[in-house]
Amino acid sequence: MTTFGEKLKRLRVDSKRISLGDAAKELGIPKSTLNNYERNSSKPPLEMLCKLAEFYNTTVDNLVGYEPDPEVVELIAAVKELSPEQRETIKTLVKGLKK
Repeated sequence: MTTFGEKLKRLRVDSKRISLGDAAKELGIPKSTLNNYERNSSKPPLEMLCKLAEFYNTTVDNLVGYEPDPEVVELIAAVKELSPEQRETIKTLVKGLKK
């Protein structure tokens, strides 16, 4: 499994093709801080995690290694396309199944 730091470094080197110093400058943090993240010596606070995800054009989920169940993702996407009335019907059905 790829660590958080390995993932950050891969995104910086392979996707952005940018130096550590340049990435740190664009992120508004010291080079040493970004280096610590990439070496897994420290973890970024939530605000910085969001900024890193945006900078590297990815998601926080991807950065931290979270992989949701594909079936659940598909169901959520399908429900989002339903009308409010249809969503209420789905809620009622799910509540009935949970009993």
